[in-house]
Amino acid sequence: MIVKSSLDSYAATLDKIWAHDRSHTIGASEIGQCARKSFFLKNEHDPVYGVQRDADYTESWGARLRGTMFETHFWEPALRARFGARLLLAGEEQRTFFSDFLSATPDGMVVDLTAEEKAEIGTEADCVMVECKTIDPRTNLVEAKPENTYQTVVQIGLICEMTEYRPTHSVLSYTDASWWNDVKEFVVAFDPSVYEAAQERAMLIMTATRAGDLLPEGWIAGGKECLHCPFTRACGIERRNLPFQDIAAVDPQFKAEMSDMARELKAAEDARDHDEARVRELQNAIKTRLREKGVRRIPGVISWSNVKGRAGYDNKAIREAAIAAGVDVEQFKNQGEPTDRLVIQIGPS
Repeated sequence: MIVKSSLDSYAATLDKIWAHDRSHTIGASEIGQCARKSFFLKNEHDPVYGVQRDADYTESWGARLRGTMFETHFWEPALRARFGARLLLAGEEQRTFFSDFLSATPDGMVVDLTAEEKAEIGTEADCVMVECKTIDPRTNLVEAKPENTYQTVVQIGLICEMTEYRPTHSVLSYTDASWWNDVKEFVVAFDPSVYEAAQERAMLIMTATRAGDLLPEGWIAGGKECLHCPFTRACGIERRNLPFQDIAAVDPQFKAEMSDMARELKAAEDARDHDEARVRELQNAIKTRLREKGVRRIPGVISWSNVKGRAGYDNKAIREAAIAAGVDVEQFKNQGEPTDRLVIQIGPS
């Protein structure tokens, strides 16, 4: 693996050096990510709130470096060749803008738009933001990704708040990572309400004092984002944090509250194919309320318990050992991550 190890080592020297401490704000590219993941990242080195990354997590630099290299060596020079001095905030002129707990480093802005350019974009403003993305060739992109749309709206908002420019739109471009001539563009209009929500969201994340105060949004959405999160174990521990008591005396009001939530979850489970995110959101809400009350079970209504992790085998280690010599594979047996089980015992209303 002399080539791969060489690439890995060299890639580590190409990481972008930021002039500011990114742990103090939520960036525009981060604001649409899972809130709990952002909390863990921003507090990673904090002696009080920080948690350990997953022991088996490997930082993947491929997609990140791919985008940086494309933007630096092709996208920015291409736009510079066309727009010249009209291209601002790009390449060596990039700047980071801050407003309280929110920040953004736009890829560029084109000013002094011509009448034809304004008509093509659909803006009356004399400037427009431009944003560079590369995309996996296997992605069937029919519309802009929500997290990228969110990012561009935040960028516009910060530019309007912190500079004399007043862009109303951003041209968000996606270039196929294999076929650079395959480019899709989406014009994103500024939405003040979305920008205001982003400011509130950034404050919520940055002022939180524990992960449990924030929803595990990646898990609620189905877990796709969790595949690339370095804190799945810490998040899982928080989600499986059962109350100490199994059964406790609960007041009728809390039992009625749990009964209503359990029925709503049961109805959502019946329509799971259409509302998986709602099911997970309700599961999290019920566990949170049970945890607050310090009880795991309400007879006839709900039961929450630990589930032992499934045993499995580290196939990679087995393969490497088999190549070396005949080795007892039992020594590579490992225990899967524990889970939990939430059982709804109450029937539909």
